[in-house]
Amino acid sequence: MGDTYFRTTNYHFTDLDPQAQAAYLGSLAEQARANSACLRFDVLRKDQPSTQWVLHESWRDSQSCKDFHASAPAQTLQKARVEQNLNHPAQQAGADKPAAARPSGKKSKWDPYVWISIAMCIGVMGTALASPLYPLYQDRWELNASHITQLYVAYMAAGLTGLLFLGRLSDMKGFMPVLRTGLILVTSGVTLSAFAWDVGSFLFSRIMIGMASSMIVTSASIGLGQFNRGGDVQRAAATTSLMLAFGFGLGPVVGGLIAQWVPNPLFSSYIPSMALGVLAIYALFQIKPIASKQPVPQKTSWRTWMPRLTLPATHLRRPYLIGCLSACCAFAMFSLFASLAPSFMAQMVPWHGPATSGFSIGIILFLSSGFQLLIRRWPAKRSVIVGLLSFTLACIALLINLWASSSLLFILCVLLTAFGHGLCMYGGMSIVQRVSPPHQRAGLTSTYLITGYLGAILPILGLGWLADHLGLDQGLMIFCSLIATAALIISIIAYLTPVLHKPATAA
Repeated sequence: MGDTYFRTTNYHFTDLDPQAQAAYLGSLAEQARANSACLRFDVLRKDQPSTQWVLHESWRDSQSCKDFHASAPAQTLQKARVEQNLNHPAQQAGADKPAAARPSGKKSKWDPYVWISIAMCIGVMGTALASPLYPLYQDRWELNASHITQLYVAYMAAGLTGLLFLGRLSDMKGFMPVLRTGLILVTSGVTLSAFAWDVGSFLFSRIMIGMASSMIVTSASIGLGQFNRGGDVQRAAATTSLMLAFGFGLGPVVGGLIAQWVPNPLFSSYIPSMALGVLAIYALFQIKPIASKQPVPQKTSWRTWMPRLTLPATHLRRPYLIGCLSACCAFAMFSLFASLAPSFMAQMVPWHGPATSGFSIGIILFLSSGFQLLIRRWPAKRSVIVGLLSFTLACIALLINLWASSSLLFILCVLLTAFGHGLCMYGGMSIVQRVSPPHQRAGLTSTYLITGYLGAILPILGLGWLADHLGLDQGLMIFCSLIATAALIISIIAYLTPVLHKPATAA
């Protein structure tokens, strides 16, 4: 088999009206993507005139591309061809960039890339804000440990539902309307949390926030890819990862610090997130989407909204599932600190209060971001293996500290968790990028996140039940033993899995 073949071609339709053009190209794209030799087939409408389109495609070899374009369905396309650029694989990095992603030479006051990044950070900041406040809610409403985990799980379940049912919404409606809606929803949920008068109202606000978080993450990720001026998809993915970690970390730190020293903490802690949310919403309405990147109109039915999990080609499934399971462990370990850390930290460290628990939660994500920057040149396989082993050691340290009650040992546990979280999230996302052809990237990313959300929901729900029936110490012993064993087994499987080489088509 020859080298991977890349081609960028411009087309100008004169015999078809805009609706017919969209329908024809949508049908042709489906046929191309059904071809096992097709790695990419993205058709984008140009801004002016509306009858011009640009096609970015890549195939396993040049003959497969020629055979497809010689087929009967592609003849209308061939008649409309204006020009084409053939690219050798070594030149793909520069030639395969979307035209709209290149520098425009004109800088706007509302830089889209910057504000989409900020909007993502502010959005996820609101989702994690309540973590250090759970003990205060527990005292106000006389809740037990299982109620706290149920509140946390309700938020995660809402996020999971959003990924399952709304994961493709950005593909159908465009990322900007979805991002704006998600940010409005999360700001509304944060506001409701500030005014929550009982468990039911607070639970409803957490469900709103969870649903909004899935919309924000998926739509902002697509937006960063579209407005990335360098055309480097890996850079956009790195920005996404860093903004998510920073935003999720900033929420509990800000909330904890305000709750520790400002009066009326269950209201005042939410003020920064509400104010920043309004600013981000205003900024997003100043940004105009790229017309040439708007989705081709599609027919929708009730089946469109049904949950759909995507898997890569058969020979890529083992590394992909390892990446998903590593994310599952990362979510489970972080969720332990996010949901129950304020409860079990009381017997492990001499410092107490929302600021301490908020900082311990935030520091995991801040350090995770830093570790991702430090190991960004590591192979994905090494990142996943070392990250999983770090989780095993963190669980062992946490088990020992149930008896030792050592501040130093607890700090070591936090550092190991942060290191493992950074490596597993980086390695897992790198695997997703490597196994995903462009037309499957959204689906495979959603499946990856769904696996992670399940890791955050099921183990923590079980831990809450164990804490109520056996006690918190016994529950932590079982939880840590299971996570340590699972992480060790997955790391061994990852070690025995052949190295996944980066394909020439990976962006």
